[in-house]
Amino acid sequence: MSFATESAGVPRHCALSIDDFAHFEHRYQLAHHFPDRDRRHPSKTQLVVEGRITEVQPLPGCQLVSSDLGIHQTYETHALDSAPRHLSVIVLLDGQAELALGGHHCHLGPGQGAMLTYSTRQHLSARHASQPRVRAVNITVLAEALDLDARLAPFRALMARGSGCRPISLTQGLLRSLDEWMNMPRGDDGETLLLEGLALQMLSQALRTPVAPQPDASSLTPRDHDLLARVRQHLETHPEAPHSLAALARLACMSPSALRDKYRRYYGRSIFDHLREHRLQLAMRLLREGLKVQEVAFRVGYRHSTNFATAFRHYHGVVPSEIR
Repeated sequence: MSFATESAGVPRHCALSIDDFAHFEHRYQLAHHFPDRDRRHPSKTQLVVEGRITEVQPLPGCQLVSSDLGIHQTYETHALDSAPRHLSVIVLLDGQAELALGGHHCHLGPGQGAMLTYSTRQHLSARHASQPRVRAVNITVLAEALDLDARLAPFRALMARGSGCRPISLTQGLLRSLDEWMNMPRGDDGETLLLEGLALQMLSQALRTPVAPQPDASSLTPRDHDLLARVRQHLETHPEAPHSLAALARLACMSPSALRDKYRRYYGRSIFDHLREHRLQLAMRLLREGLKVQEVAFRVGYRHSTNFATAFRHYHGVVPSEIR
């Protein structure tokens, strides 16, 4: 999520600690939370992210941000009530991310995208798990800027329908173009035209590309939300346990089929997909802390290091022994 009005156009290297995020909280009207922060030795100098960020303004009231980051520590971003009305299109080229707006959730992997329309004050957040590399491009258009360009008129109707978050489909051509832009030198004569073209392509595909139906969480009650959050917290607190659907359903005071259906509708993915992702994200953090592969495998619920190594390589793209 980005609400900046400044634009740089030149990639900058960043190495941000917990303390550094205070600057972004003021600038972008956000609040940050660090769930993995070491409570025994809290330090505001702990490194959170490191990499490169580019910010440009291809159209009036529109900001295009590319980021190529290593995330050393899981962090969550929450929009403040003062955040302006806007729409955003987010494209993930590498890595994983999770978005939530009201009762809608989007989990993004490589080559996937989402569109957010934030027109009313609802809870808007993003979760960025610890991982070696995340490459993303997002475009944010302030609501008042939609009146400045006739080509953006269709988005006014979307904003009028209220806030929402939904996954979008992306063409391979757009993904290749975004990847090429992130890797090319800055300052070329044609870059201004290129950036406007990329911005319009992202917005166009958010409108026109067929999308998968969004799970409907509107019928879930506040009690459902609390019980589903209880299950999620239990999974993340006890990743080493041999969880079963039946046991989790008892914890949620639901039948197994009701829990399976409601969890997917609320979080946008299955219980055990979420558990697997959390285990492998935690494994990355533990390996970076210096634990041995076998110990990490046991801590995150794998009884055999070979099975753990296979799952880790499939998810992160590297084998556990390469993590230092």
